[in-house]
Amino acid sequence: MSPADKVWRVLVVDDHPLMRDGLRAVLRRALPLAALDEAGSSAEAKGKIAIHRPHLILLDVNLPGVNGLDLARQIRAADRNTKVLMVAGEADPWTIREALAIGACGFVAKTHSAECLARAVQAVLDEQVFLCEASQAALQQAGGHGSSMPELPGPAILSSREREVLRYLGHGESTKSIAKLLQISPKTIETHRQHIHRKLGTNNVAALARYAIRHGLITL
Repeated sequence: MSPADKVWRVLVVDDHPLMRDGLRAVLRRALPLAALDEAGSSAEAKGKIAIHRPHLILLDVNLPGVNGLDLARQIRAADRNTKVLMVAGEADPWTIREALAIGACGFVAKTHSAECLARAVQAVLDEQVFLCEASQAALQQAGGHGSSMPELPGPAILSSREREVLRYLGHGESTKSIAKLLQISPKTIETHRQHIHRKLGTNNVAALARYAIRHGLITL
């Protein structure tokens, strides 16, 4: 029996309604018998996972709040049988390696076609690991630089709030000014700053500014 002939419970997690609609359309064609559900945030996803216990979760890397990598880690820790297929806007080699280390069963860049996603879903449900062509190329290029890991992780490792704070830090804003702009306490900003440094392996604002420019989070 092929994966398409079974009744799978599948959850689509993405904060953009149009993207969720597109992913559901692909799934409906690939798995006509599947019970499909969706969530627009990590919090909503965790609630639905607890109730419906999906077999497969299509998970966006860049979610607001708890990002996709952190959510995937929580999902896999709670139930190793749940299959997670990561979907991302770009094929960042650090993010791909981190996703696979967590236990994700595949990684697909959103630049690929619906047919590629359908193949990924079929492969993952058939107990295979699937990497799209962009992911494979990114890993090969990173490996060709003589390092088993890119120098710094991609922005997907950061929560949406941490990326927001990073943008302001990269522009040279002080802790007090960022706190005023975001309407949160300076202590919270400092906590975010510490988390950003820990996740990115940096230790000063200049390094954060270079990182933000390199990854297109700010422009000069």
